[in-house]
Amino acid sequence: MTMRPLLLSQMLGFAASLATESPQLMSYGYFYACCMLVGQGLQSLVFQQYLQVCTDTGAGIKSSLTTAIYKKVIRLSNEARQEYTTGKISTLFSVDVERIGGVTDYAHAIWSGPLQILLATGLLYNTLGWSVFAGIVIMLLSIPLNRRITTRMRALQSEQMKNRDKRTTMISEALSGVKVIKLYAWERPILSKIQYVRESLELVSLSKYGRTVAWTSVSMVSVPFLVSFTTFLIYSLFDNESHGPLTARLVFVSLALFGLLRFPLTTFPNTITNIVNANIALGRIHKLLTSDELDLESVIRLESVRQSNHRLSVQGSSGSDNDGFAVQVTDGSFS
Repeated sequence: MTMRPLLLSQMLGFAASLATESPQLMSYGYFYACCMLVGQGLQSLVFQQYLQVCTDTGAGIKSSLTTAIYKKVIRLSNEARQEYTTGKISTLFSVDVERIGGVTDYAHAIWSGPLQILLATGLLYNTLGWSVFAGIVIMLLSIPLNRRITTRMRALQSEQMKNRDKRTTMISEALSGVKVIKLYAWERPILSKIQYVRESLELVSLSKYGRTVAWTSVSMVSVPFLVSFTTFLIYSLFDNESHGPLTARLVFVSLALFGLLRFPLTTFPNTITNIVNANIALGRIHKLLTSDELDLESVIRLESVRQSNHRLSVQGSSGSDNDGFAVQVTDGSFS
């Protein structure tokens, strides 16, 4: 990924040399163009393969968790069933499992994001000199802001999941007792309670969460722009000599390097948010999987009729008194 700005720098240097008295050979230009094409193709191929592996891993995790939750639900004790209603179990299947499985898509951005930031910053320093530290200061100032937004999103997400569980539970209870509700004409009171949870609790927390996500988007878009703008401004006003004036080569190479900064700066906060949500979902699933179960030794499993008939038929064929029937009536009268 870092080879593209370097090749772009060489390509722009080749293009600039054509206007001089000693231009470079045309073979250099073809070589740089071919390297950029092959490098971009290899990058796309490797990145798509990475996404394929991450998607397969996430699908395996979701399948395993779904199977584990289903096996646990059918073995829950009576006390545990009072806590885990149909609404909570449905939320575990539809929301929590998806959050845990979806975190694998960009989980490697936790370590690759800072690495890309360091590489891009080093190349920028080699291109523009000390002016790049003005952009680094802005990036450092954005870290506490992103952390605060992430903490706020975690609290709102937990609140939103509780409100969703409450609404789903109320709807399930209303549907299971619909005969009693119709008999006593309780439709409006039950509906008003469900609407209160939906409109006054769930939608309010969802609106707060949406505004927080909007601030996250503003931060992700504005930080790379402020970094590049401040760096160019400082270089133009106070330096403009160490690496020469802002030519097309410096500007385009710097923009390409700032483009390298944009992806980790955009993905890294989202990855942290997804990991936080997956951590909350994992705690909910862990609580379910560690709940009390029925005592399997207290259940007596009787032999099925098919197995009994098969055993009796085998005994009958071996010369025993019965003929393989579970019940045999001799000289009976049904009149």
